[in-house]
Amino acid sequence: MDVVPYICQDTTPPQSQAPVLRSEVDLQTVEVQVKDKRGNDVPGLSAKDFTVREDGKAQKIAFFDRGNGPVSVVVLVDSSSSMATTGRVGSAQAVAAQFMRVARPGDEVWAMDFTEWMGRFERVPQKQLSTSEAVKVPGAGGTGSALYDAIASAICHLRTSVNPRQAIIVITDGIDEHSRISLDQLIDLVRSQRAQLFLIGFPSRPEFRAFNHSQPKVTLVTGHDIDNPDVVFDRLSKEAGAQAFIPKSESRLQDALKAVSSMLESEYTVAYYPPQSSAGKLRKIEVKVNRGGVRVLAGRFLVANPLSADSVHFVRGECLVSPKFHPYSYESHLTKGPGGTVYRDDFSDAGSGWPEHPDSHYVPGGYELSTAEQTSGEGTPLLASGAVSLGETTSVLGTYRDKVVASWGPSWWNFRVSATMKAAFKRPLPPNGREEFSHPVQPAAGLVFRMNEKGYYALLVSSTSLFKKNQLVSPSGEYKKKLAFEVVAMTFQANPATGGESFVQSLVVPWIVVDRASATEAQLAVQDVGDQITIFVNGQQVGSVRDGRFTEGCVGFTVLAPTQATFSNLVVEQK
Repeated sequence: MDVVPYICQDTTPPQSQAPVLRSEVDLQTVEVQVKDKRGNDVPGLSAKDFTVREDGKAQKIAFFDRGNGPVSVVVLVDSSSSMATTGRVGSAQAVAAQFMRVARPGDEVWAMDFTEWMGRFERVPQKQLSTSEAVKVPGAGGTGSALYDAIASAICHLRTSVNPRQAIIVITDGIDEHSRISLDQLIDLVRSQRAQLFLIGFPSRPEFRAFNHSQPKVTLVTGHDIDNPDVVFDRLSKEAGAQAFIPKSESRLQDALKAVSSMLESEYTVAYYPPQSSAGKLRKIEVKVNRGGVRVLAGRFLVANPLSADSVHFVRGECLVSPKFHPYSYESHLTKGPGGTVYRDDFSDAGSGWPEHPDSHYVPGGYELSTAEQTSGEGTPLLASGAVSLGETTSVLGTYRDKVVASWGPSWWNFRVSATMKAAFKRPLPPNGREEFSHPVQPAAGLVFRMNEKGYYALLVSSTSLFKKNQLVSPSGEYKKKLAFEVVAMTFQANPATGGESFVQSLVVPWIVVDRASATEAQLAVQDVGDQITIFVNGQQVGSVRDGRFTEGCVGFTVLAPTQATFSNLVVEQK
């Protein structure tokens, strides 16, 4: 089965908790297209040709524009790893330069690159709107994506614009892994602001099939659910009045940008001051043209009162979504230690953010992973909805997932991670037994570390009773009922033949027996500094190796079929 790789949470140092800027915009704008029976734009209309009603009550038009007035535009470009793997659109400055070729003198154009981090808003000078001079937009760095936060930051940034007409153009695959605000909060925010939202979508990884199905969530290999990109585009279009374009090829990006520019040129903009009595509710806005034979297309019909967007807070002067008011669930478990940040989770708080699936979930005293699937009857597997598997192994009695992975928390480099593990390893029966596996399996459980968009390391442990002696290295020569460990690297790779993607396992440390270590219960630890990986079992160093293929990433747990394990007392310390 194809898989979707990581990605860990924002690693940006916590922002200073300065006062927050709350959303408050008085003038309500509505963008309107007027078409004749042939679908052509109808020019030459004036304010007296329009009627605006809010919840059925006529409103006085306070501002009117025929489409030839200046527009303040922010161009946002998603440069996360899911976009970068396709090499589709290039940097924010490259896309902004393309838009500038269709922008008009007088337009105010800004560009920003974003990943899970926000880049800087870069103003495009007027002289560059009509020249081919290069635009310099700093890259955001990072690899993940915080799409909702980026759009919210652009809305905040446009509040200082002098132009009533405002637009945000977003080039993205719609994947959001790291935003502090939710899609519902973003929809409320977009509804309450002046800016018109244009989405140019590039479907990315084939295994998402995100633009072919309507499931509300997609599950990452970390076990975390994210909003299906197709649903994101659909909801923003239907509920927030966004205009969406899905170019079928990279060469059509310029066509999409031209279409956006054409809409901005042909739209009429009407604006009014909503009555204070409409505070705190959704309002139905109707725009009509007092002429026969025309069709009116309004950019938004349901708009939240500006006060309803007070749930989104920004750090004053930075237009960053406030970490104080919108924290990640793991941040309450972060403290300062001698070497830096320390992350502790005893899993007593089921709201600390770890995935909740049938195969990976909180239990009393810890966090449990299991590869076993329940069945409705002999030979009829019931696969867990939304659970992540890296392949499956079917037996007569049920279905086992080859691997289950769960990870959470910030991205780490130069750290030590430790946790207590209690495991139950199921011995695969021989081929003539009642359970028959389609390929060799090795029951195991352990720690995952440095999980990122390229892959991850795993410290795996198992019982020596499940091995043949020639499969193990034992310092004492004893093998019975002891713990053995190995270290593997799981590298994310695309498969050009199938168009899918998968993880390929590489051996870093072969199986080694740990003397005097229980096969079912142990404290496991990994210290990973630079390219030096050091393994500890019950506080004793048992192995060390150098491997630098993954430089940083989040931590977590894994089990291999057929295994069930409970982990507790997770501690990660920066070194």
